Amino acid sequence: MSISMEIISFAQSLDMYGEPDQHEAYSLSGHVSITLSSSSSFFDRGRTVRALLQSLTITFEGQTELVSEETGYTALRLCSISKELVTEEPIELSNDEIEDRCVWNVVFNLNIPGWLPASAAFGESGGGTRYTLYASATIDCVDDDSSRTWFSALCAPFRAQLRTVKAESTIQVNRFAINPSPIASSSDSLFPQTYFAVSAQPEQIDEGSDFPRDILSKIRVQISTPVCVGMEEGALPFTLRLSTDQLPEDDCKRLRATDFSVEVEQSERYRTSPQPSYITQYPVPPKSQQPPRKPLRNAHPVHALYDVGLTAAQPPDRVLSRSFSLLPEDVCGMYKVAGDGYIFTHETEAGRDTTWFSLQTSVPLDCSLPPKDERVDDWKYQRSARPTSQSPFLNVSHRLYVTVTCTYDIVSDQEPQRAVERLRFHVPLYFVHVQPVVQCEPVSPATLNGQEEPVAETISIVNLPVPSVPYSHSLPAYSQLFYSNGDRKIDYSIPLPLYTPRSPDNNIDVLKTLSSLDHVVEEVDVV
Repeated sequence: MSISMEIISFAQSLDMYGEPDQHEAYSLSGHVSITLSSSSSFFDRGRTVRALLQSLTITFEGQTELVSEETGYTALRLCSISKELVTEEPIELSNDEIEDRCVWNVVFNLNIPGWLPASAAFGESGGGTRYTLYASATIDCVDDDSSRTWFSALCAPFRAQLRTVKAESTIQVNRFAINPSPIASSSDSLFPQTYFAVSAQPEQIDEGSDFPRDILSKIRVQISTPVCVGMEEGALPFTLRLSTDQLPEDDCKRLRATDFSVEVEQSERYRTSPQPSYITQYPVPPKSQQPPRKPLRNAHPVHALYDVGLTAAQPPDRVLSRSFSLLPEDVCGMYKVAGDGYIFTHETEAGRDTTWFSLQTSVPLDCSLPPKDERVDDWKYQRSARPTSQSPFLNVSHRLYVTVTCTYDIVSDQEPQRAVERLRFHVPLYFVHVQPVVQCEPVSPATLNGQEEPVAETISIVNLPVPSVPYSHSLPAYSQLFYSNGDRKIDYSIPLPLYTPRSPDNNIDVLKTLSSLDHVVEEVDVV
C-alpha cells in the first residue's frame, strides 16, 4: 500500500486589505487530499486497501529571515496556527475493491490574523517573509485478512502498520489598500488628495547670504499629494502652492520663484534583531517558540553555520540603511516656472485676499524591477520598489523631496543684482498595492433559431469584488455553515431563550382569535 498526501487551498493567495490590524482575521480554506494506492505484485493483486486515519493536523506557519554578509543570519517565527481535523474517532479509508487508487479529501478552515506582513523577498537569495501550510497525518494500515495471500501473510510482521505522512504548500500573502470611492478620488490618481502646510528651510544656512532672512521666513508653502500612491499607477500627481505672509508691496515685486525640483526616495532599514516596537505591538510568539530554541520548519540553509558557531554573529542592534530614487533614469525632476517668475506681484493689489500661486504637475515613477542583466548578485545594488511597510527586520518608507529656487532683487535696475536661495522640504508618501482591474470584453450577438439577436455591446472596467468592511473579515467558510451533503449545521452550544409565560392581555387576544375562527368554521359548515 502506498500513501501520498497533498494540500490544496481554495484560493491561490491570501489577500488582506487595509492596515495591519490584530483585531481582524481572514479565512484560509482548502482540503487535504489523501491518496491510497494498492501495491500490485505477482504474489498480491486486487486486494482491498483499508487504513485508519488516526490524526490529521494542518498548520499555518509564518517566518521571516534576514541573510546578508553585513547583518549575518537572523530569523523569527511570526505565527504558528494548528488545527486537528480528526476530532473524534479514527476515519476508515478504503477503496472497497472498486479501484486500485482512491482519494479522500478532508476540508479545513483556518483563521489567519490580519496583522501579518505581506510575503516579500529581501536580503540575499532565500531570505524574506514566507508562509507555508504543513499537514501531518498518522495512518494505521489495516489489511483485509480474507484477501491476503500466503506471501503477504509471511511478510506482515515486517510491515510498518503505523505511518506518518507529511505535505506542505506555500501560501502567498498579499496586502492591498482598500479601494477608495470614485467620487473621493481625483482624475489623476486612484486616491483622494491630502494637504500639507510645510515649513520650508534654506538648503544651506549661510550667514553671508545677501537674501534677507525676514523675507525668506514669510514665504508660505503648501503641498498636496495623494493619500496613497499605487505601485501600478506609474505617476505621482502633486500641487505646490506658494504665497507670502504680509510682505510689503516693494518686496513682493522683487521676489521671484524660478524653478523647483522633485525627488521621490525610498528608504530601507534592515535590523539584525527584531524591532522592539513591532514585537510589542503585535502578538509574535514568545522566545520559547523562537529559533534556536524551536527551529523553523523550513529555515535557510545558512542557519546551520550560525547554530554551530562556524560564522561569527553580528551585533544584535546593528542597523543597515540604504536609499535610492524611484524616478526613471531619463527624468531629472527639474521643473521651470513659466514667465519671468514674479508670481507674488498680484498680492500687492488692493482689496485682494491672500493669493496662492499654484504649480501642478505629475511626476513619473519607475516602480518596475530592473533588468537582471544590469544588476549584480549583490543585494545592495538591487533596486526593487516596495510598498511602504513595517516588519520585524525591514522597514520601508517613502518621501517626496521638493526644492524651490527663489531670488530677490537687491538692486532694482535693468540688470538687477539678485540673491539666490533654495528652500527645501519633504513630505511622507505611502506606497501601496492596488487591487488589479478586470476589463469586460464586449458581448457578441447571440444566435437564436438561426437569426442573430442584437445584444447591446458594453465595455467597462471594474475593480475586482472587494468584500465590504467589516463583514469581509468575519465571513465563515462554507464548511462551517453546511455539511458536505448540504444540510445546515446547528450550533447546539447556543442555548434556547428561556420560557416566559404569556401576560393576561395576550391570553384575552388569543381567546378572541380562537372564537373568531370557530365562528368562521360554523359559517362554512352551514354553507
